[in-house]
Amino acid sequence: MIRSRPIEIDGRFVGVAVTQNGMWRFIATEPAARSAEGPLFDALPQLQRRVQSMLAGSAFPPLRRAS
Repeated sequence: MIRSRPIEIDGRFVGVAVTQNGMWRFIATEPAARSAEGPLFDALPQLQRRVQSMLAGSAFPPLRRAS
């Protein structure tokens, strides 16, 4: 059975993590996060850190909160 988890960075949905052969793979829905696709990760936190670090170096705009 395939498991999936939504991935949010700074309150914004950027893609999903899906299991593949017992490991996690990231599939981007946000174009700025596409560079994080590809590698497999043993654990979900590793995948989340990778996506977050890839977005930190991109032009991904921060989520603006209503005041």
